Amino acid sequence: MSVLRRVRAFAGQLLLLAVLAGLTAFLVSGPARIANGRTDDGLAGDINRLPAASRDLTFTGTRSFGETSSAAGEERLPQIRESLPGPLPGVLAGAWYLAETRANAFLPIGSPPKACPDVAVLRYEPATEAAVRIVDGRAPASSGTTEVMVTEQAATAFGVKVGDGLAMTAQFGSTRLRVVGLFAPVDAADPIWSDQPLHTGGCPDPDDGLRDEGVMLTDSSGALLAASSLNDLTDRWRFRLDEKRITADRVDALNRAVAELRRTPPEKTSIQSSVDTTLAEFDREVRSVQALLAVVQFGILATAAGLMLLAARLMTDRRRPEFALIRARGGSVGAVAGRTLLEVLTVVPIAVAIGWLGGFLVPGRADGVEPLLVAVVALLALLAAPASAALVARHPSFSGHRSDVAALRPSARRLTAEGFLVLLAAGGIYLVRLRGLDAGAGVDPYLIGAPVLLALAASVVALRVVPFPLRWAARLAARARGVIAFLGLSSAGRAPLHSGPLAVLVVAIATGLFTGTVTSTVSAARDRAADLAVPADAVITGYYFTAETAPRIATLPHVTRAVPMLVAPGVTIHGDAGVNILQGEVMVVDATTAGFGLPPVLTGASRTDGPVPAVVSPHLAEQIGTAGTISVAGATYRFTIARVAAQVPGLVAGTRDFIVLPQQAMAVPAAQPIKPNRILVSGDGFDREELRKAADAGQRDEALRLTGKPVEDWQLPIPASVLTWAEYRSGLENRGVDGALSFTFIAGMAAAAVLSLTAVALAVLTGAPARGRTLSRLRTMGLSPGQGRRLLVFELIPLIAVAVVAGGLAGFVLPMLIGPALDLSGFTAGVTAGTTLDPWFAGGVLALAVFAVVAALAVENVANRRLRLGTVLRVGEEQS
Repeated sequence: MSVLRRVRAFAGQLLLLAVLAGLTAFLVSGPARIANGRTDDGLAGDINRLPAASRDLTFTGTRSFGETSSAAGEERLPQIRESLPGPLPGVLAGAWYLAETRANAFLPIGSPPKACPDVAVLRYEPATEAAVRIVDGRAPASSGTTEVMVTEQAATAFGVKVGDGLAMTAQFGSTRLRVVGLFAPVDAADPIWSDQPLHTGGCPDPDDGLRDEGVMLTDSSGALLAASSLNDLTDRWRFRLDEKRITADRVDALNRAVAELRRTPPEKTSIQSSVDTTLAEFDREVRSVQALLAVVQFGILATAAGLMLLAARLMTDRRRPEFALIRARGGSVGAVAGRTLLEVLTVVPIAVAIGWLGGFLVPGRADGVEPLLVAVVALLALLAAPASAALVARHPSFSGHRSDVAALRPSARRLTAEGFLVLLAAGGIYLVRLRGLDAGAGVDPYLIGAPVLLALAASVVALRVVPFPLRWAARLAARARGVIAFLGLSSAGRAPLHSGPLAVLVVAIATGLFTGTVTSTVSAARDRAADLAVPADAVITGYYFTAETAPRIATLPHVTRAVPMLVAPGVTIHGDAGVNILQGEVMVVDATTAGFGLPPVLTGASRTDGPVPAVVSPHLAEQIGTAGTISVAGATYRFTIARVAAQVPGLVAGTRDFIVLPQQAMAVPAAQPIKPNRILVSGDGFDREELRKAADAGQRDEALRLTGKPVEDWQLPIPASVLTWAEYRSGLENRGVDGALSFTFIAGMAAAAVLSLTAVALAVLTGAPARGRTLSRLRTMGLSPGQGRRLLVFELIPLIAVAVVAGGLAGFVLPMLIGPALDLSGFTAGVTAGTTLDPWFAGGVLALAVFAVVAALAVENVANRRLRLGTVLRVGEEQS
């Protein structure tokens, strides 16, 4: 019962400690779950966007030359699934067996030969029987002739109908087919159809125009009939990965499993998939985000832990006379600590459990270390107050404690400890730059804690340096009229600037400003990446447009400019420096009318029959020399390197080998015109659908000119797409791990702001009794309540100002110091990330400082009412 009475007597102090313990328990569980959940969502989105050939695990049967499939491999499907290394069997969503030919050319029987006929894959896939709805005709039932069925859209594209005969020609033979049915998928979103797209592609000879490519379904008998004539039929076993079952913590294991399958695939098979490439890239991004999250989380948790220690110190400082009386009556230090531990045990475990439960209810995936971190928080919260009580009880005193006197003459032991802390911080930052935050064996706590050590070192340096100018300012204030400034500055200069609150405040501000600096840096780099990829308000991309398309688009409402240009990868380049054939990406544009910041060597170029000036990437320029030739649209042009640049507007950041040519300076042959495949659009408020329709109209005109027959929009090789600058910029924040990254930024800054205010409040509460006695004495001399508040302001401003400067500098320089370890380039679309701080963040820190002063005045007012200033002087005199 005595424990409960003490708990009721000191309920406010115990409640403060319990709230901080519960908050810290929530911070080690809830935010991490949200970040992990968003990371998993990003991974699922990345996998879901992959084409079937890349995301699926497809095993292809291997046979001797001339040997074809028997179309009877369905029974191997469960066998192969069971043989997959873990954790692959647990992340599969579907599995299908199929036997198919290569994409072979075919023509309707009786039609004239064509230089570039349509092509189709002949496929037998048992699982499609339950996934189709017959629209016309019937399902294949081959006997003597291979019967096939196609989708309605494919029938329109191929120009066939039920009852038509087809002649299919392969490399080693030919066969006849009969179309017996048209079908539609029961569920078009069913993944069984994801590897059967109908699309339009270019012919091997570009002069032959375009052709349609698709899939024809047959039965097992039809597949065997075709295989005997074509000498072409291969087994495939296709397994679909379920993106909903793949979490970021399993990526490494999945990569190892796929690598094992590449080394030792199932008997007589080979594997085709690039999902491991996507997973490896995602894993690299996840490691960068985890490193950043670990730095922010460690800073926030260190701040919260510091606040718990301050709360414990506040509780024990208020009870010095009680502990001194216990010692005077023969009680030991252990008895004092045990007495305090019993009190803490009544509230802290419940608070930690509630905080952990709150984190548990947050949607997301828990970290494996979550229980350990919660246990550490509980242990710290339980032992902080007993340890502080034991320290107080070692030197019992009934007359109070003057920490400012001790701070004026720090011991050699303390100075040595502070110097060691500075060296520890410097060593940690050096190792982070040298080894990174993840040295290959998981996250190193020392390396992750290096930024916090740097902030603590900054607070230690400030603690030893700042009192001197404060005392000088106090001496100047002594010569002025009034005593408020003198008393406030003298108090701040004598005291160790509240070393505990100062350290906590510096860590919180450094963490918040570090997060803000990284946010600004990533945002500025993404803006630059968007400027490079879309150097106008929008870009229209297609296969080829006519020369009249851009002027037609320029006449649309709200369009002020339309600039056509050609961007072609893999062009052939010959340099004067060697005989090697080089390849790179070429951009050809009329630089005089482009208007998006091209170099003057391009904008000032004029028509010439000789070499044209070119801007070349550094890597390609080293191989070319000073000049060379390039093949564009079948014509060869000579160029000289006028400038070397790592980035050029119009080409996405990270393009290693590129060359930019000014079209207005090139002697383009009339028979080999340069046809644009991109159009840059400037304007505000234009209709995207009108832009797309106008662009596709230009593509249809170009296709009609090439093939001599009209085409529909869906038959275009690459239907026109419109991408605005804002969409591209927004897309950079909605890929892969960007959801977790954004949450880290928001949560880090919000938590830092809240904890900073809490640190200021604890600083006020810590000095409230001594300040109360001073105010009581001064009020007997005529001090007004307003002057008392100004006294608090003069005492707090140095603390907050020093914390803002020290924490701000530490937070701002941290990205520069550990930037290579964070590897932010993975989040900036290839643009090199420097260090940028948005002025709004700097203004936010100053606004937070002002708000902290206002909040401190409110806390002081509440504390003074509880202390009842009229009785503080008498109580203090009795104690002395």
